[in-house]
Amino acid sequence: RAMSPPHSAILPRLAAALGTWPGFAAVLALYIAFHFALRLALSPTIGVDDVAEAIFAQSLQWSYYPRQPPLFTWMLWGDFKIFGVNAAAVAGLKYALVVLSYVFFYLAARRMFTDRLLALAAALSPSLIYAVGWGVHVGFTNTVLLTAACAATFYMFLRLCQQGAPADYLGLGLALGIGLLSKWGYPAFAGSLIAAGLFQETPRRRLCDPKILLTLGVTLGLVAPFFLWGFEGAGVHGIFASAMQHGGHAPYLAGVASGLRTLVIAVTMFLAPLWALALAVFPGALKAPRRPAGNFDVRRLLEYFFLVMAVVVLIGVFAAGVTYFKSRWMHPVLILFPSYFFCLVRDAGYTARQMKLWALILTGAALAVIAARLAQDLWGPPFCGKCRLLKPYPELARVIGSRGFSGGTIVAGDEHLAGNFRLAFPDSRIATGKYAFYMPPPRLSVDGGQCLVVWDGREGDQVPPMLAAFLKDEFGVTGDAPVQSAEAPYRHGDQRKLQLDFMILAGGGSCR
Repeated sequence: RAMSPPHSAILPRLAAALGTWPGFAAVLALYIAFHFALRLALSPTIGVDDVAEAIFAQSLQWSYYPRQPPLFTWMLWGDFKIFGVNAAAVAGLKYALVVLSYVFFYLAARRMFTDRLLALAAALSPSLIYAVGWGVHVGFTNTVLLTAACAATFYMFLRLCQQGAPADYLGLGLALGIGLLSKWGYPAFAGSLIAAGLFQETPRRRLCDPKILLTLGVTLGLVAPFFLWGFEGAGVHGIFASAMQHGGHAPYLAGVASGLRTLVIAVTMFLAPLWALALAVFPGALKAPRRPAGNFDVRRLLEYFFLVMAVVVLIGVFAAGVTYFKSRWMHPVLILFPSYFFCLVRDAGYTARQMKLWALILTGAALAVIAARLAQDLWGPPFCGKCRLLKPYPELARVIGSRGFSGGTIVAGDEHLAGNFRLAFPDSRIATGKYAFYMPPPRLSVDGGQCLVVWDGREGDQVPPMLAAFLKDEFGVTGDAPVQSAEAPYRHGDQRKLQLDFMILAGGGSCR
C-alpha cells in the first residue's frame, strides 16, 4: 500500500489549526476547562478516591497507608494550603495532572512522527481508553498522577535516546522519582521501558553513559526519604496479597488459570473501546511493513517494551501467585498502546477519509462523555449507580452547623461522610474508622473544640457499634449526648433523601 501524502495535502485546514503547538494547546485547554467547570457546576460533593485523599491531606507526613505512595497526598496538602479546602482544589489538581499527561503524550508524539496529524492523533487517542477518557472524570487520584508520570517518563526517555544531553538525564531522573512516588505499578512500567531500550544500540549506549549517574542521583534524591522513613514493606505485601491473590489457597494450576483469564479480560476491557475503533478505522495497520533496522526505532522500542512487560506480568502469574487482575490496573502496562498503534498506521499508510473519521470519533467520544456526565448528575438513576455526587453532604453539614457544631473533631461513620465533611468544616479534624490507621493532629487548642459524631441514618438512631468502639478506643469518649437527625433531598430531581444522625459532644478525652 502506498504511503499517504503529507498531512498538509490531506487535511490542510485541520492540520493548520490543530497540528501545531497553539492548536493542540487550544483544544486541550478547551477540553479541560469545560470539564473542570462542569464538575464544579454539577456538584460540590466529592466521590470515590477523592474522599480518601481529602482525609489524608489533613497533615504532611512520610506515609499515609501502604496501598499508595504519598506524592498525590502531598500535592493535595499543598493545594489545600494555597487554594483552600474545597472541591475546586481537589478537581483542579486532578485536571492539572490530566493536562500534563496529554502534554507529554503530545511531546512524545512530536518526536515520534514528522506527520503532525499522526502526532495529534496519537496524543489524543488515550481519551478513547475508558479508564482515561471516562475514569479521570468520575474517580481516580493516584492513577491520574501515574498516567502523567508514565507519559513524562516516555517523553524523557525518547529525548535521552535521541539527544542524550545532560538535561535529558536529569529530566528522566525527575520523571522516575515522581513515578516511583505515584503508584506501585510504576516500577514495572519504568523497568520495562529501560529494559526495552537495551535491545537497541543507541538507547543502550545512552543508558551505559556515565551521565546516567545524573539520572540515578535525582531519582534517589527524590525517593530515598520516603523509602527510608515512610515505606512499609509488610503493609505493601499485604495489600498485594489481598488485591491480587484472590483465592490464595487454591491449587496452583487453578490460580494460574484464574490469573490468565482475568488478565485477558483486563487487557481487553482496559483498551476498550479504543482497540475496536482503531482496528475498524485502520485495518491495514495490522499489516504494517517494518522499516529497515537502525540504531534506534520507536516502534521497535515499544514492541520490546510490551514484550518485557508481558514477561513481567506472566512471572507474576506463574511465580508470584497473582491470580486476579482488574482492568484499571493496566495503566502502566498499556498506556503507551495508542502511541504504538499510530506507529503501525504511519508504516502502513492512511487515507484522508480514515483520518477524518478518526477525528469525528475523537470528537464524538468527547461529546458522549459530556452527555453521560450530564445524564448522571441531572437525572440520577439509572445513569449513576450509587449516585454519590448527588448526595447533599454540604447541605447537611450546614444544617448540623446551624444546630450548634462550630468546630473541633468530627468522627464520621464512613469515608464519604468524612471526606465531604472535611470540605464543609476545613478547620476541624476529621477521623473515621474506615481509616483507623490514620489519625490527624488536633486543629484546635486542648481546651477548645467540640466532638461531632455523625453517621448514615440508615444504620439506626443509635451510634453504630463499630463507630462507638472506634470513638471509645481512639478518643476515650462515649456517646452520651442526645441523638439528632438531619435530612435533605438528593440533587437535581432525584427523589431520594439522605438522613444523617449525629451527636454534638462537649469535647471529652481527645475528641475536641
